[in-house]
Amino acid sequence: MATSFDLPPFYDLLVKKDGNMSDIWVGWLSFFVDTLIQYLSQFGAFIPQLSTEERDAIQTLMNGQMIYNTTLHKFQGVENGVWKTFTTT
Repeated sequence: MATSFDLPPFYDLLVKKDGNMSDIWVGWLSFFVDTLIQYLSQFGAFIPQLSTEERDAIQTLMNGQMIYNTTLHKFQGVENGVWKTFTTT
């Protein structure tokens, strides 16, 4: 069976009765991770792009969360529950 991101193995139980992950899911997740590593090594990570208004509409902030603010044309991240703009020296 060919592996595809469009058709993950939903028909197969993720966890078997013995508590171990299904072999089909192990294979699919391994394929996913390998493909993701290959993609990121070639193209890098993509940071979500949001306006200040869209950013402020986020209801739950998590430390380490990052965006590219399209209003300010700056990278921003959440530190101690507050948006901070990344600066360079």
